[in-house]
Amino acid sequence: MSLAIHANFFLSPLFYLAFIPFIYLLRKPFLRLITPRGIPGIPTLPSPAPLTGDIPWLAKTGKTTEGMTRIMDVVAKELGPIAQIRISFLDTLVVVMDYQEIESILQVRHAEFDRGENTARVFRHLLPTGQISQITGPMWKHHRRIIGPAMTSKHLSLTTPRANEAVKNLIDLFKLKADKAEGRSFVAEGDMESATMDAICGMAFGASWDILDGFKEQIQSVESVPTGPLGDAVFKTTRPGIADSTWHLFESLPLTSPFPAISHFFTSLSPTHRRHTRNVQSYLQNRLAESRKKTKSIGPEAAVEMADNTLDMMVAREFRAEDWMPDNEMIDEVLQYLVAGTETSGVTLTWFLKYMTNNPSVQRKLRDHVLTRMPELQDRQPTFEDLNAANLPYLEAVVFESLRLSRTAGGYVRQAKQDVVVLGHRIPKGTTVIFTTATGTEDASTPQTEQLADVRYDPSVKRKVGYWTPGTGHVFDPERWMTDKGEFDPYAGPSLPFSLGQRGCFGKNLALLELRLFMVQLNLAFFFGRVPDALNSMAVFETVASHPRQSYIRPMSWETAEAQA
Repeated sequence: MSLAIHANFFLSPLFYLAFIPFIYLLRKPFLRLITPRGIPGIPTLPSPAPLTGDIPWLAKTGKTTEGMTRIMDVVAKELGPIAQIRISFLDTLVVVMDYQEIESILQVRHAEFDRGENTARVFRHLLPTGQISQITGPMWKHHRRIIGPAMTSKHLSLTTPRANEAVKNLIDLFKLKADKAEGRSFVAEGDMESATMDAICGMAFGASWDILDGFKEQIQSVESVPTGPLGDAVFKTTRPGIADSTWHLFESLPLTSPFPAISHFFTSLSPTHRRHTRNVQSYLQNRLAESRKKTKSIGPEAAVEMADNTLDMMVAREFRAEDWMPDNEMIDEVLQYLVAGTETSGVTLTWFLKYMTNNPSVQRKLRDHVLTRMPELQDRQPTFEDLNAANLPYLEAVVFESLRLSRTAGGYVRQAKQDVVVLGHRIPKGTTVIFTTATGTEDASTPQTEQLADVRYDPSVKRKVGYWTPGTGHVFDPERWMTDKGEFDPYAGPSLPFSLGQRGCFGKNLALLELRLFMVQLNLAFFFGRVPDALNSMAVFETVASHPRQSYIRPMSWETAEAQA
């Protein structure tokens, strides 16, 4: 009987009503308890949500800022040269915007910071042993040593003719499209990425995949090109099988997934994904076998001297017993070479075309500059030795200004290997630290240089680069890189297109060569006319790189009245 009475009491509404005041009183302390607090002392966003921290703010801000890169810009602008974002209880991101402190972290403090494990983990699904997937250590250094000669001036000079073939094919394709479009604009990004893929294939394997030749054949057979809803000419082309498979693998990277391993697991179950993976692996294995056969037939000494592509160079060094790596590791490195040189360069060149379209005076000045300093380039393609800042300083300024403003790489990630101090703030071991390339557009350290001087890593080190004029960060202006003497100044102001230090972009020299080759020859071949406002948005979407949502161009001969105006 007594048990029944107690049971009825606990089941009655009165029991629960009695607890309402206690629940109300404990509500706020409980919510504070489950709300991520972040790192003490570092500026942070207001009003974090229970459990999820700043994630709701990120989701809301992302709708108007077009991606994580621009979200980091907002954080830096609102909170200053160092800030934090609380990603629930799982992680806290620290955002650093002071250029001098970024330099010290990337170039000097190698014992304290390394490549972010989360970033490396994403790329391991495509390149399990590639440099981009490795934390700094013996294996990473071994790979860097083996493939390092691919970035030397000697090797790049030998591979330049391969890249020039792709540039010529792109120019022919644009001429064909312009003729078929009959004055209408057309999308350029797919062509630019395919052109850089053809160029990199030639430089990596000794033969391109002839993607652009295939596009030309498809377009030549079309009698009438349809008009899109915005008045543009719509060209429908398809890539060959191996190129299509490679792009599929690029796009399968779980870049935006909070759980990349799970995302990759489900992707790998797809028959389509497995087919594309087999296609790429089979191609690379066959190319490796052919390269070894070629090296064996001519001898390693001759092969080293004659190697005009990266794979042949690596195999020749292997035969000469200089360095060795297993086949799967060599294939990963060659595939990384292809990945690194295709999308980012293609996207940067797409932004370059948009900047040219909107800046006719820059187009004209660049052409006059090239023809004045190197008139022979009207009659032949440039060599590696032609294209440098001493010979063509204004071309170099256009290259670096396109890199600065496009921000193809939105930022770089490092992980604290131990408890560290950044700008006077203690950051715990394991914290993810982000450096955004917004330092090239909104240099947050400018108005706070004196205030930060005493809290930087080494206050005695003077700033190596200048400052951009306030309010000009988002303006395309190659002149900012030029001195009064007409020389290119790489230290004119802050810009981080390739990061810095030992984990900076390995393919920097290759990327700069690609950009110079394409930009100078496209400029000499075409004047890019203005496109309608409806086709000229500067909006962005992000994958590995920051892409323009619209990439319409209207190329024409320099002999036209519009170009001469």
